[in-house]
Amino acid sequence: MLTVIKKHGKIVRAYQLGQPHQVLDKLIKNKQIIDLKNGTYEVFSQEALKGGTDHGQLAEVGDWIRIDGAGHPYPSRDDWFRANLKHCGGDDYEQIPKPLKAWTADQAMCPEVRFLTEQKGLILDEQNPKQYFNAILWGTLESAEKDAVLVFYSISHDESGRIIDADFNFVERTEFDRSYNIL
Repeated sequence: MLTVIKKHGKIVRAYQLGQPHQVLDKLIKNKQIIDLKNGTYEVFSQEALKGGTDHGQLAEVGDWIRIDGAGHPYPSRDDWFRANLKHCGGDDYEQIPKPLKAWTADQAMCPEVRFLTEQKGLILDEQNPKQYFNAILWGTLESAEKDAVLVFYSISHDESGRIIDADFNFVERTEFDRSYNIL
């Protein structure tokens, strides 16, 4: 397992779903976000597109949309966003760096990833390096190439230390290299 941290002082632009903004309007016009008209949106992140289901990640009014380095939107839940980003002014927010656990396919299997494969539906497809990482995340199948990084946002344990839950996602390698440092 690796320990990683977002690069210090990284400023991102973010837009809250349900609030009028020309950037959100453009993403909707370009079908990178689809408004399902019931307070829910489909967000077509890189990983959702690679999942190949023609469905985006599900996000709700109040969630936040950030744009990755390749120009793709990705959602963040409002509570997570507020706990991990600080408003700088306008549409700019600073990522508050916190150490996170991460795993790459060239590392040995660890209990955290084993938990994901046994309990959370993670599939590691050795036969398909272009879609090696696969899981239902944000309400749709997401996939990432074998060189991507699996980042844990949280890992919960019971009193005996047994893993009982984990929040994770895949980060494409170029985005990971641009956004994270390995500690």
